[in-house]
Amino acid sequence: MVKPSLKTTSFKHHPIYLQKSLHVDYPFYGPKPQYQRAEVITGGDCETVADWAEDDDGVWDVTAAGSGRVGTNSILMTQTGAAADSSIYLLLDDPIDLSWAKYVGFWYKGKDAQAYAANDIYLYIFTAAGNYAYANAARYVDPIGALVEPATAVWHYAEVDIDDFTINSGYGTDKLEKVWGIGFCAHGIGNTETMQVDQIEFYTVGTGLGPARGLIISAPLYDDIYAARGYGLAWNEYSGRIDHSAVDDYAFAGICTGNPSRTRLWADGATGATSVIVEDASLLRAGKASIGDSASGPTELTISAVNEVTRTITVSALAADYTIARNAYIAMEGNEEGTVRVDFMVNGVVNLEAAEAISLGYGCTGATVGSALTVNQAAAGEQGQIIGKTVTAATGDGEVFPVILTTCAYATGHDEAELLGRFDVGQNSAELLGKANINNP
Repeated sequence: MVKPSLKTTSFKHHPIYLQKSLHVDYPFYGPKPQYQRAEVITGGDCETVADWAEDDDGVWDVTAAGSGRVGTNSILMTQTGAAADSSIYLLLDDPIDLSWAKYVGFWYKGKDAQAYAANDIYLYIFTAAGNYAYANAARYVDPIGALVEPATAVWHYAEVDIDDFTINSGYGTDKLEKVWGIGFCAHGIGNTETMQVDQIEFYTVGTGLGPARGLIISAPLYDDIYAARGYGLAWNEYSGRIDHSAVDDYAFAGICTGNPSRTRLWADGATGATSVIVEDASLLRAGKASIGDSASGPTELTISAVNEVTRTITVSALAADYTIARNAYIAMEGNEEGTVRVDFMVNGVVNLEAAEAISLGYGCTGATVGSALTVNQAAAGEQGQIIGKTVTAATGDGEVFPVILTTCAYATGHDEAELLGRFDVGQNSAELLGKANINNP
C-alpha cells in the first residue's frame, strides 16, 4: 500500500501573483453602520454638587442649581470676586480611558442679559493625578466663546472637538488613556457672573450640538456643495444626491455629521502658497474644495493634483494664512461624478437651535439654508415640510433643544385623532401610518 504524501508550498519563499483583482473605490453609499459611543463620565451628570471641588480662593464657587437640562439638578458656577484664574473641578477616584472620544459636549446657560467674552471660561482635562489647579491642566479649550444671553437666559450646547484642545506640556501625557479629572476655569469672568452646566458627555460622532443618536447614512454630494457638522441637508430631486436644505424643504434628508474627505493640514499654509501638505490625502482628488481654520473659512479653492505618497496637494493660491495651531483643514465639495460623499443622521433625537419660541409636541421646519440648521415652529398647512417633533419646548430664539427627526409629517397642535381624521377617516392608526402618504391628503 502506497502511503499518500501531501505536497506543500511555503509562500515565505515564493511570491504570489494575482492575475485579477477587484478594487471598490467608494463602497460606503447607502446605510452606514457606525459605532456611536457616548458616555457621561462619573459625576458628569452634574446631579451631585459634592462631586465637584473648588479652589479655596473664594473667587469661583460651585453650588447646586435647582433645575437641570437633563435630570433634576445641574451645577451653578458663580464669580464672587474680581476676575482671576480660579478652578472648579471634578475629581475621579480612578483614571478613565477617553482615548476613543472625538468630542466632548455639555449643556450650559449664562446669567440673564449677560455678555461673555471669548476665553472668559476654559474647559480643561487632567492626565496626571495630583494638583488640580488650572495651571496643571494637560489640555484646555475655550468651549463657549463670546456669548450674549437674552433677557431671560436659555440653554445652549457646547460641542468641542478633542483635537481643538491646546496641549500643555509637562502635566501628564498628551494622550487620554488615563484621565484623572476635568474642570472649568474662570479666566476673565466678571464679579457676580454665573454659568450653569449640565450633562458633560464624551462621544464619537457629533452633530455640532451634541452626540448623534440615530441612524447615519452616507450619500454623494451635489455639485459644488460643502457640508459640515450640523448643516441641514436635503435630497436633490434631479440628481439623487445631497444638497443644502432649503427653508421648509419637502426633500429634507437629515443633519450632517461630517464630511469624510475632511483632513487637517500637516504644515502651515501661507498666503499665496500653491501647495499644502495634509494628514490624509486618500479621499482628496482634483476638483473644488474648501479650506478653513478656527479663525477663518470655509473658503473655496481648487485642487489640481494630489500626491498620496507625499500627501502634497496642489491648490489654487491661498487667500490667507491657515495654520495647524488653528486646526486648519481641507474638505472636498461635491463633483459631477458623485464621488465626494457626506455622512448624515436621518432619524433619532438631535439637538437643534430654535429660531423662535416652539411649543412642546409641535412640529419643526427648517429656518436656514446652507449652514448650521435652525428651526421654526410649523404652521398650519406645513405638514409635509416638518423635519421633526419637539421633545421639550423652546422658550425663544437661540435656545438649543431636542427634536425627534422624522420623515413623517406631524400636525401642529393637533392630537393624533385629528391628524389621522383629516386624511382618512376610514382607516385605523396602524393602517394609516403604515401605508398612507400623509403628505398627499
